[in-house]
Amino acid sequence: MSSQEGWLAMLSGPTAPEVELVVVPGAGDGPTTARTLPAHLPPSWRLSSVCLPGRGHRFDEDLADDPYAVLAAIVDAVDSLGPAPVVLLGHSLGALWALEAGGGLARPPALVATVACAAPAPGGASGLEGPDDTEDRRFIRGLLMDQGLDDPECLDELVDLTVPVFHADLMLAARWTAPERPVLDCPVVSYFGSRDGLAPAPWTRHTTGPAEAVWLEGGHHVHQEQSAGLLADLSRRAAPYLARRDGADLTQRLRGPLLAGHSGSSR
Repeated sequence: MSSQEGWLAMLSGPTAPEVELVVVPGAGDGPTTARTLPAHLPPSWRLSSVCLPGRGHRFDEDLADDPYAVLAAIVDAVDSLGPAPVVLLGHSLGALWALEAGGGLARPPALVATVACAAPAPGGASGLEGPDDTEDRRFIRGLLMDQGLDDPECLDELVDLTVPVFHADLMLAARWTAPERPVLDCPVVSYFGSRDGLAPAPWTRHTTGPAEAVWLEGGHHVHQEQSAGLLADLSRRAAPYLARRDGADLTQRLRGPLLAGHSGSSR
């Protein structure tokens, strides 16, 4: 299995996309966090999701315990995609991984979007609370109910399955330290749900590019509740940077052969 096949789940879009939209799920979550996005995806965009061990097609794998190994694997998987510009969209804890992975890509992302996550202090801890079994079970149960699951037996089973994965992800975050200096030079757009309890604030200290905060009506999973509006806003904001990145990539691809032809010629 290649790194791309293991760490990325391809969800929808053309085989030769003009844009690669890569979702990085939050704590305890997997590719299903992007399940509402395909219907609203721009036709030329391809959607994929990072999949950590212990969920999705990697359900039987041991949970990860090294955040930097996880980040290296995400970078490797995204770098193995085709030549199209990359947009990273990180939800909750996944926004932290999108931030640092974006700074490590061989081809920098055209844009990074964060959803339902406050910016971590540069050089500091993630800012997320550690595991609390009672509180975490209540939180996960509430999220599942918000998404329409109301069967008590199914709820109990899903909570039991999700809590260990959720705790493992929180421990990953506890072992991670935010970059001390900006690692991105692309725009960062941060989406906040009106019912999530987080004040909208741009991630200005993590990029040398523009940073904006966008307020949407919704809760912690606002990317699912407002998929159409979020993707419309994201594609509009990304458009000028995608064109710029694609042009730069084309120039770089052409420059190599042209310079090689000039320097290697005896004429």
